[in-house]
Amino acid sequence: MAGAAALTLGTACEERDRGAQEQASGQSTVNDQVAQAQQRTESAFDSARQAQEQASEQQKQASSAQQELQDKQREYQEAQAKAHSAAQQAQQAQQGAQQQKQEAQQAQRQQSETLAQQNQQARQQSEQLRQQSQQPVAVAPPPQTQPQGAQTQQQGAQAQQGSEQQVVGEVLSASDQELLLSSQGEPQLRLQVSPETQVMVDGRQANVGDIEEGSQVRASYRTDAQSGEPQAVRIEATSQVQPTAPAAPESGESTPGSQPTQ
Repeated sequence: MAGAAALTLGTACEERDRGAQEQASGQSTVNDQVAQAQQRTESAFDSARQAQEQASEQQKQASSAQQELQDKQREYQEAQAKAHSAAQQAQQAQQGAQQQKQEAQQAQRQQSETLAQQNQQARQQSEQLRQQSQQPVAVAPPPQTQPQGAQTQQQGAQAQQGSEQQVVGEVLSASDQELLLSSQGEPQLRLQVSPETQVMVDGRQANVGDIEEGSQVRASYRTDAQSGEPQAVRIEATSQVQPTAPAAPESGESTPGSQPTQ
């Protein structure tokens, strides 16, 4: 009996020890599982934190890229506006230059037409004087010696009448005191000139000394009552040198009557 009891007691002790060992082993397994779960949780937290940091960094990069894109768009718009303004200014400058060119061409045409008209008038006047110079010219008769009483009466009559005569001819010589005219190269009339004599050369007021030899002249004169010499009242002369024709236009300029190049 005692042996059986001891055997039973020993078996019970072994079972108790085995149960305690199993219980300790189970507790250790639970602790390991809890530790592993906690480690996984911390690892998940770390991964989430890293993902959040990466997302924040990516968001910053996206914001920076968007800001850079907006800056580029603003610069492009400013450059486009400047280019448009420069194009408008260039167009306005081109239009102004074209208008100035047309005005210059118009002024040149008007000047050419004016010169052509002046040349035509000068040729017509020269032709008229040439035709008139071929007509018989009135020649003043030489003074005749008369008795003192008759001469005094004649001088008084001439002074009262003071009639003017016309003469047309070609100038042989001219000075401040006299003008010698001829018809077809033959001396015809010597006109005395005084400060009261009106002198016109090519339509402009001048002096007798300005009249060149060979010029065509139309003169009005009176016979002086005392000396019997013809005294010039008015002299109109046309010089032989005609106004020069307008110079040929340079390259790029239009001639009279031509259309401006657009």
